[in-house]
Amino acid sequence: MGAGQDVTVRAAKAVPKPRLWSAEHPYLYTAVLRLRDPAGKVVETLSHRVGIREFALKDGLMRINGKPVSFRGTNRHEMHPDRGIALTREDMIEDIEIIKRMNMNSVRTSHYPNNTLWYELADEYGLYLVDETNLETHGIRDEYPGDHPEWTKACVVRAQNMVHRDKNHASVVIWSLGNEAGGGSTFTAMHDWIRSYDPTRVIQYEGDDRPGISDIRSEMYDTPQRVEQRAKDTSDTRPYVMIEYSHAMGNSNGNFKKYWDLIRRYDVLQGGWIWDFVDQSLTWPVPRRTLLTEEGPAGLRGEILAASGTFERGEGLSGGTVFARDESLDLTGSLTLEAWVTPHFTGYHQPIIAKGDTQYALKQNNRTLEFFIHSGGQWITATWTVPEDWTGREHHIAGVFDADAGTLALYVDGERRATRATDRRPTGNTASLSLATDADNQVREFSGTIRRARVYARALSAGELADNGRGPGDDGVRFWFDAATVDAEKKRTKEKTFFAYGGDWGDNPNDGNFVADGIVLADRGHTGKAAEIKRVYQAVGVERRSGGAGAVTLVNEYLFTNLREFDGHWELVADGKAVGRGRLTRDQLDVEPLSRKDITVPVRLPGDPAPGTEYFLELSFTTKDDTPWAKAGFEVARQQLALDAGVPAVTPVPLDRVPSLRHRDGEEEVEVDGRDFSVTVDKRTGTITSYEVNGRRLITSGPVPNFWRAPTDNDHGNGQHTRNQTWRDAGARREVADVTVRALADRAVEIKVTGALPTTVESAYSTTYTVFGNGEIKVDNTLHPGAANLPYIPEVGTMLFLPRGLDRMHWYGRGPEENHWDRNAGTDVGLHSGTVAEQWTPYIRPQENGNKTDVRWVALTDSRGVGLLASGEPLLEVNASHFTPEDLSGGVRHDYQLTPRDAVVLRLSHRQMGVGGDNSWGAHTHDEFKLFADRDYSYTYRLRPLTDVKEATAASRRPTATD
Repeated sequence: MGAGQDVTVRAAKAVPKPRLWSAEHPYLYTAVLRLRDPAGKVVETLSHRVGIREFALKDGLMRINGKPVSFRGTNRHEMHPDRGIALTREDMIEDIEIIKRMNMNSVRTSHYPNNTLWYELADEYGLYLVDETNLETHGIRDEYPGDHPEWTKACVVRAQNMVHRDKNHASVVIWSLGNEAGGGSTFTAMHDWIRSYDPTRVIQYEGDDRPGISDIRSEMYDTPQRVEQRAKDTSDTRPYVMIEYSHAMGNSNGNFKKYWDLIRRYDVLQGGWIWDFVDQSLTWPVPRRTLLTEEGPAGLRGEILAASGTFERGEGLSGGTVFARDESLDLTGSLTLEAWVTPHFTGYHQPIIAKGDTQYALKQNNRTLEFFIHSGGQWITATWTVPEDWTGREHHIAGVFDADAGTLALYVDGERRATRATDRRPTGNTASLSLATDADNQVREFSGTIRRARVYARALSAGELADNGRGPGDDGVRFWFDAATVDAEKKRTKEKTFFAYGGDWGDNPNDGNFVADGIVLADRGHTGKAAEIKRVYQAVGVERRSGGAGAVTLVNEYLFTNLREFDGHWELVADGKAVGRGRLTRDQLDVEPLSRKDITVPVRLPGDPAPGTEYFLELSFTTKDDTPWAKAGFEVARQQLALDAGVPAVTPVPLDRVPSLRHRDGEEEVEVDGRDFSVTVDKRTGTITSYEVNGRRLITSGPVPNFWRAPTDNDHGNGQHTRNQTWRDAGARREVADVTVRALADRAVEIKVTGALPTTVESAYSTTYTVFGNGEIKVDNTLHPGAANLPYIPEVGTMLFLPRGLDRMHWYGRGPEENHWDRNAGTDVGLHSGTVAEQWTPYIRPQENGNKTDVRWVALTDSRGVGLLASGEPLLEVNASHFTPEDLSGGVRHDYQLTPRDAVVLRLSHRQMGVGGDNSWGAHTHDEFKLFADRDYSYTYRLRPLTDVKEATAASRRPTATD
């Protein structure tokens, strides 16, 4: 062979009885190639670790070594918060370890071939890879690459480069033609070349998954209902996978189990890849917070929330700035918006002054200046196209709505530029007033500076707009910002760094936090989402069967692993504490791959259980030996099964056995005094203003009816935060109609509060406190929505404020991770504890977090275990935090912009709606996890003092009778 020549040499060598490679048993051989000169001397040696395996589409299913595979997968971008896309070997190993520990067996290299080291590690640790061509034309996919020959050639070369580079990796089982790049003959050419070169793998493409382009059906973000329809579609029997599903943005991945219930039911469904593995973000220094107090009558405080925002007395502010909500700005009649701005760049939506996107605003939209009011679902606008020399100099802009005249007028630099007639008036919303952004759409940000901004609750004339002698005390002023005189405070935070996302560098336009859609956090921190996914993905199942408490069926979904490769343990748990335990025998664990086995666990239930005691059988499966991705003893699967032990019901404590008490029914409050305790209920608010036991305050205020949760990313994506806003202030702005007081002998007093909620159609609520002589308070709550067509309710519950010193949370319910109505399969019922601060999940954008479901009781105590006990009748959802839902609903972008309250905020709820997660740009929470307004709600819990948290379960089982 001459210099510069290429010669293809083919050779084959049989391997007798090879150990086959799979993700479960990634056995690798070392192949060695030696090049000898004519004299037989070795002049070059190459080696490569190879796995011997077969992956093929046979009998309608994808099979690895002959067995049908279910892809328990995730998409993954190469991203690290400190090193960007330059991941180290250690970073990659950390990712693989986390992925394997979550019971995942597959990764899609979205959306490009990864670092070559990733494939070597996938071979070694055991992952099935979907290797993806570096091709995406998202915004122009309707045209390109399409049928354009010049694009076809380049795209085929990209596919060739990927295949040639990665063809020798056992981990690569599927070639992907790219992502969201449309269709056309280009993809036929890519498919045909790959098929001609490599017949040993499956080819996939979601953009056009017809036969001849994609060997399998693959779609993105189908709902479970649609997935089942595809499973039943006999017109196309190719395997179906979800190449992207269960969008993990923020507090998400609700109803994840529904997908896998279907995958386990229909063989043709072969799994999918969650979007995606980790939040994509960069670690960035925390800037000093800039807090501004405007000079209008409300003196509203605001903050520049854009991390790159600036404030200078002479130039004004840049970057989205959100002010506190105030009713005086809920203008539904005449109004004037006014600002002095210096635009820098035009393009996209650029709010200048805005009260959300559905009440009123002055904004720049590309090269159009716009003033609008929003009414009845419509935007009524007055617009003007800005001139070429618009940017780089200051302009005085004003939008005037005259309700009496029925006109909108837009003024620029003293001239009326546009007029619009209308008989509409603005519809109110719950958004905060913002400068340079829209609190409901923070990816929209003004490019430039705002030196002055004003809001009037009347229509100003042209002469008034030209008057430079106006002041913040003038008639109709509701908001007055002037950079020269505003009260400005620079504040340092204890946090040194934060995870930055779109808009934090002054980039405009941007996608905000839309790349923060990981199962785990940017720093690979654990989440409740990860707990759910690990449990649902686990390949070992345990099912109840008839035959006694210990009669179960073990289900082995592994393809090549006998359950004897694991240790199995069981525990009999009573009220969260193990009262019996043992190991599964080798024979019991002898469950062949893809099979089931009935076994009997030698568990004995007590013959005379204590009233109310709950029993669970818990089985755990752990690694016997160290693996590359986990130490021996790592739990790969777990199942909790409720047992019926014939437990007698709890007998309430007779009313006549509690101490006597006395009460005073005053004009403004009801005071109750008993042995070592006192309770005060304010008649104006209908809430407890003091609950003291032995001189120690347990409640400072509450319970306040609460029907709101902080919007999640999914809520924002489907518009719930505006669509359901009638419930946001329903509890806070309630009107107490009546308070009745009734003595129950001299042992208890019943205080019933009834009132109205200012929803679109007025709703009604009631809270009934029954205070007993032993210090216990029974709280009965009802909600009667005013109309069946009111929006569904984010949460049906109450909110209490406790002294900050009660900052230890103990609960008997699902945990320890946060969980939700539609995402609690991965959290077992048990005894859990931690500080209130530890219940916080630091999603990259602050939002609803920390919820717990199926809670029997929760105790908030001091370090000695003394405090307040709340118990459900029977169950509650609970959230303990240093923030209210409203604190997290005002548009803050990052945790460092939050100031914790000097209190514990305890939410005791009937239910919170599920978090959803089919996608994050329109999909709603599934109906079975919504709280519809077409029904009444009622729920009960009890409050009592607790002197020792160890006695919480027993105390919760001693309810006092009301008669």
